[in-house]
Amino acid sequence: MVFAGVLVLNGGLAIVGGRLVDRRGPRTALVTAGTLGAGAMFVSSVQSSLAGFASFYVAGCGLVGAMAYYHVTQPTAARATARPERAIVRLTIFGAFAAPVYLPLTEVLVHAIGWRSALRAEAGTVSFACLAATAVVGRGHPTGNGSALGPVSSALRGAWGQPGARRWVMAVLIGTAATDLMLAYQVAIMVAFGLSATVAASVAGLRGLAQLGGRLPLGVVLRHWDARPALVAAHLVALASAGALLFSGQLWGAVAFSVLAGISLGAITSLQGLYTRELIDPQHFGALFGALQGVIGIGGAAGPALGGLVLDLGGSHRLLVVVMTVGLVAAIAVLATGPSRLAGPGIYLLSSMGDDSGPRPSGAVRRLVPLPGRPHPDPDPEPAGQRTPPHERG
Repeated sequence: MVFAGVLVLNGGLAIVGGRLVDRRGPRTALVTAGTLGAGAMFVSSVQSSLAGFASFYVAGCGLVGAMAYYHVTQPTAARATARPERAIVRLTIFGAFAAPVYLPLTEVLVHAIGWRSALRAEAGTVSFACLAATAVVGRGHPTGNGSALGPVSSALRGAWGQPGARRWVMAVLIGTAATDLMLAYQVAIMVAFGLSATVAASVAGLRGLAQLGGRLPLGVVLRHWDARPALVAAHLVALASAGALLFSGQLWGAVAFSVLAGISLGAITSLQGLYTRELIDPQHFGALFGALQGVIGIGGAAGPALGGLVLDLGGSHRLLVVVMTVGLVAAIAVLATGPSRLAGPGIYLLSSMGDDSGPRPSGAVRRLVPLPGRPHPDPDPEPAGQRTPPHERG
């Protein structure tokens, strides 16, 4: 229940953190996470009742997630460079080290100094990281044009009016439910298929490190593909990992699952922000990516809940693999038929080679061209003849 509370608060407030970046830059969000969020985590460590601990822990971790996760850091990184794709990929490569470092470190601290002191230590590192990041970015740059952005509800309505954005939300909801079902029951499935619990838990730990395999190659991949086909490929790898899970009663199958799952999830979490930015007006990137975090939270809760229901009704662990496979196939089908880039009212996607309805020849230059009287969707548009071709993106 405590973890679920963190997810709910994070998802509910993520749009606020994202909008702060759109309007004011990252400083306010990061300071909030480093003071109020980390402070509530620290206070939770001294509570004597479960209710007190749960209240402060949920508030602290939920606030840190809402004010300092990718919907805040990715818009910040994208706004600071002329190559936002490369900046986002590099940011998520650093993020891939979080689980391999923090999870074993937490276990060591709990055994060495107790859970209360370990929680205080982690609250301190969160505070230091957020406040140090604030010092590095300074005031930063708002993603959008400050108060001229209008209410966030208008941005949400505008995005929801795009068929491509609606399909993306559907794909995220279904795909997250499937992958979180996979993560929640991976060890249980391995054990049910014959692996010992100790070996299963150890092999499952490979997934965190394997995420680097999904993120390190993205710079090369994005020179040739947009984010959508890369996302389709990443979900296909996730589908392959579900197939490997059927053989996870043997060590080679369990290792194959963990490696493939790590690669796919590492790529997907990096590409979600990139594809969101391609589909929407970048001035609203923070708010809309924050709203997507709420969708991810819903999917992340629905998948494991569905898995528990299947088992409660007498279903087998093999049936869980079937359920996650169906979900991944559905997410791939929705993604595969979606648009690659923004195509909204008053905005056309053009290519230097003609319209964008057919295959894109190598070297074709894509650019967003507004109708007369409509603002350009890019807050810092390059001249039409200088926009970076996809094959030259870092």
